[in-house]
Amino acid sequence: MTAHEVEQMVLRLLAEYSYQQPEPGSTVGSPWSAEKVGGYVELLKQSLVSPRLERFALAETYEQIRASSTECADFWVVAERGEYLEWYDPATNEFGLGQLAADAKRLVSIGVRGDLVGVFCAM
Repeated sequence: MTAHEVEQMVLRLLAEYSYQQPEPGSTVGSPWSAEKVGGYVELLKQSLVSPRLERFALAETYEQIRASSTECADFWVVAERGEYLEWYDPATNEFGLGQLAADAKRLVSIGVRGDLVGVFCAM
């Protein structure tokens, strides 16, 4: 997959996105309002970057965090906001959340995966 293809897919997903309010009682806690999600969609649009491949250390499970060697994966960065980055993995067709490591020398995937808007809302 090329950077252009990733960019076009992200733009298509945003254009097609429609928030569906969960049924009452089907969630833990109170579902977000359409207005709140709409605000995050606007922030996401402002946070989009030209897609670029980056290497992420995987710190998504307890085992990965405790391992003596670091498992890594290459993902397409599609959005940035503060210390957080949203990435896309074409192998799994998933978006995920990463952040700049405390040493500011590497990127870390922190175990939040899902759809484009949902992952951004987790920031």
